[in-house]
Amino acid sequence: MAKWTILALALAWSISASAQAPADGDRVMAAVRAAMAPALPFPHTDDSGAVPANNSPDPLWMVRPLQPGERSIEVMANPLNAANQARATRAMAQIGAAIDAAQRRAEQQYERALADAKRTGRSQDVDGVGLSDEGVAGARIDAEAHVTIDVELNQPGYAVGIDSSVAPALSAQVIPGAVAIITVPSNVFRTKAPARAEDRYAQAETLVYFGALTTPEVRERSESHYEVTTSATAGRAAAVRSLVVRLRGNESLMAEILGKTNWDQLQELLK
Repeated sequence: MAKWTILALALAWSISASAQAPADGDRVMAAVRAAMAPALPFPHTDDSGAVPANNSPDPLWMVRPLQPGERSIEVMANPLNAANQARATRAMAQIGAAIDAAQRRAEQQYERALADAKRTGRSQDVDGVGLSDEGVAGARIDAEAHVTIDVELNQPGYAVGIDSSVAPALSAQVIPGAVAIITVPSNVFRTKAPARAEDRYAQAETLVYFGALTTPEVRERSESHYEVTTSATAGRAAAVRSLVVRLRGNESLMAEILGKTNWDQLQELLK
């Protein structure tokens, strides 16, 4: 066979393989979504993703429809639901209190800086009030108002960084076909900013590992940061050799998803 013919065939195979990859990913995402249907009996959002497409105030949650090429399923609190509105109102009061406290700190810092400038003749930087001053309350309401389900597949290895005061740990929960389950509860951790320590909210997370993978290892990188890693192992040739499902957000809804998902159905992808 001529050299150029071989090159042409190789190029055509490469283009074909790359073209099939997104389609394979879309097939896997459709299968994951179908397996989770019993756990997510909620309406789709409208095109904007802001409210349910049917404008119903009854369901607590709504799900953004999957789009081609996406590898995440987004479940969001229904803003038309009365219970969700009451929860948001309480959270806004907590956020307002946190911002008021940050404003008072900024004013006190400004007064001290002004007094020091008059005494020494040197100016100082003064912290303003920013989004971070919503504090733990703002981060908590964001976390409790959603569950994000990310899916990765066929990687040579998987590494996830997690900011938390609680170390990720292997779960004793049994999920059919899972190599391992790693969980992190929601918690508050402290970061050391240049001027002061700040509390941060870590949302709950669960990682479910399937396929030809080593048992995940947890490494502490700092007092509030961990890395969870796993590597691919030799296994049977299959279209889906490994799969990691990562859930983040509302702990109660995550527990329902883990308990009600048809994991046996998802196992068909790995055969």
